[in-house]
Amino acid sequence: MQAVHRQGKWIGLCGELGAKGSVLPLLVGLGLDELSMSAPSIPAAKARMAQLDSRECRQLLNQAMACRTSLEVEHLLAQFRMTQQDAPLVTAECITLESDWRSKEEVLKGMTDNLLLAGRCRYPRKLEADLWAREAVFSTGLGFSFAIPHSKSEHIEQSTISVARLQAPVRWGDDEAQFIIMLTLNKHAAGDQHMRIFSRLARRIMHEEFRNALVNAASADAIASLLQHELEL
Repeated sequence: MQAVHRQGKWIGLCGELGAKGSVLPLLVGLGLDELSMSAPSIPAAKARMAQLDSRECRQLLNQAMACRTSLEVEHLLAQFRMTQQDAPLVTAECITLESDWRSKEEVLKGMTDNLLLAGRCRYPRKLEADLWAREAVFSTGLGFSFAIPHSKSEHIEQSTISVARLQAPVRWGDDEAQFIIMLTLNKHAAGDQHMRIFSRLARRIMHEEFRNALVNAASADAIASLLQHELEL
């Protein structure tokens, strides 16, 4: 790459590989002049690149080139992602109020699309498929018009708790739900964080005072603060 640049030449990459969050650090490490991808992928890719240190990416590239198998490279990239994921689990940008989604399908699609816009997910349809796989095992409706869809997935870059407060209830399995709290944790997250958060949240929802506080919260920031406090995040 340096030899090419010394000749005054430009090097770019055209294709969706540039939008793949897991390999983006390697592309940054290469020192490419430009990445070209579909328009919907650009905001998330820019957000991800803004968090990367070029020196760390070059070191990662050197380590990847020393790997003997693709599995070793995948493990290396997974470990790198985990060291980069210092974003909070709950943030106002992943909370939508008075959403007009009218079905469970629209809710899951809308919430995963929002994760793409927030720069926390590169492939919302694949993440959505993981959520539906969990729903196929058992519906995540808890009663009280609450639901907690959840998945531990390789398609979420930064573990996130998303919230949607709907204008009207939607059918959720055998029940209805109007307040949706979605847990999407990175597959490589250490320990049993996924189930610990799910269990703690499910227990809190049994308390009417907690439910009312969420339903009547005046803003996304208020909901984020409440969840951080109650779930000890």
